[in-house]
Amino acid sequence: MRQTSLPLENLQAWSRLNNVQLFDVALEPHITADNGDDHGGGMLAKADRAETEPLVAVPLELVLSKERVEEAAKVDTGLRQLVDAAPTLFQVGPPFIQQTNRMRCLQNDRTAVLLFLVYQMTINSPDNSDHAPGFNNPLADYVKFLPKDIPLPIFYTADERELLVGTSLAEALDQKLISLQREFDSLKAATESITWCQQAWWDEITGCLDFADWKLADAVYRSRALELPRGASVGMVPVVDMANHASDDRYNARFEVDEDAGSVLLVVRDGKSIKQGDEVTIMYGCGGACEMIFSYGFLEEHASSAREMFLALSIPADDPLKMAKIRVAQTAPGVRIYVDEADQVQWDSTFVWWACINQEDGLDFRVEQTVDGDTELKALWKENELDPSALQAKLLQDDLRDVFVLRATVRLQQRVEEQGMRLAASEDDFDNALPGNAQIRPYVYETVGRLRKLEMDLLTRTYETLEEQKNQLLESPVVRAYLGQDRSGTDVPDSPDDFS
Repeated sequence: MRQTSLPLENLQAWSRLNNVQLFDVALEPHITADNGDDHGGGMLAKADRAETEPLVAVPLELVLSKERVEEAAKVDTGLRQLVDAAPTLFQVGPPFIQQTNRMRCLQNDRTAVLLFLVYQMTINSPDNSDHAPGFNNPLADYVKFLPKDIPLPIFYTADERELLVGTSLAEALDQKLISLQREFDSLKAATESITWCQQAWWDEITGCLDFADWKLADAVYRSRALELPRGASVGMVPVVDMANHASDDRYNARFEVDEDAGSVLLVVRDGKSIKQGDEVTIMYGCGGACEMIFSYGFLEEHASSAREMFLALSIPADDPLKMAKIRVAQTAPGVRIYVDEADQVQWDSTFVWWACINQEDGLDFRVEQTVDGDTELKALWKENELDPSALQAKLLQDDLRDVFVLRATVRLQQRVEEQGMRLAASEDDFDNALPGNAQIRPYVYETVGRLRKLEMDLLTRTYETLEEQKNQLLESPVVRAYLGQDRSGTDVPDSPDDFS
């Protein structure tokens, strides 16, 4: 649907009208970066500010969060109908996924805020034809200030998505788009019986809501939501969300909640000072290169490492316990690879342990009947009931610990090698993609190119680290005894079939 926008030049006036205090800070629609590029709106200091001095104070009632949406719904009939429909949203997938989605719908701030955003976008839209109810409030105008063009990967063209082949972002983007489409379909199913929704959103003639609008609402929330300290929820904070990002050693401001004053404060970061004319910056997050592009659409200018990446893992199709493992584990089927503070490559995965053990090791399953007549699948380890979350601890305490760790190490190394080969194989296509292709924007090409290089570097380091760990484990007396060899026997093959 078409959107009504207000220029950022008007945001300072909106701030005054809604009791947002600016302490020697100017809201600028255009900020020039160090390299001379215009990177959009931001904040500039109009005077020197010392450590912990306030820069902005925003009343808590202006924070767009689940609590704020619930308050607004008490006096807004149309919004109330959406909130009431929320428990029926996003109930898709297997039973345990349905429960997870229902809990997210009832407890997660994201769902409430996205419903508010599409509701307000509808009211603001010139395509609405007055079918949606609603009334003006401070947040209605705030939504008009929000960007309508956000450079997140969910808006990449098909040719731009091809540039991602071999990166961890490619699969994450595929899954995100599937999830968003599923949510949008569920939104329609849950609200098409609401009269105004049918007329304003779903009617073939008067309906104006489409999948692009849902993607925009998600992108706005994902790129602007702040996790407020002291358990004050997650939400979008007007004006504070104008501050641009800087890396861990460069940002100069932070936000906090002043419960006594009833406001969210943006203050000068501890150990920093701000000079007149400096840009006020915060740190959006400390995730890896993939996460920065996924959630914010850019990479830090000075990024020299991918920091972390998530690779999907699977259980072999010929594993007779595959479906039982997946159902009981209920954990992300993948591995997180990251670089720690000592610049050492580490990995973290619960799923890999499920993939590495079998019935001969002592894993088994049984079906039990519950008191209400349903059936429940239980995991067993050496004939004792197993808490799924305790599997890794059980294996690391087992006499065959080194055997299990070696299996996990080899499996992860194979997965890392597979990802690296996929990335390398697509390099020529990437190099030849840009010239003459109007469907690929130069800034996207440059961003993805940097991601590809950083992830290849991390994959290479990870493979070498796992190779070293594998070789050490192959010297373990436990491993040698398990393979029927002693220290003086023949060499253990690099990738024994037992561990593949």
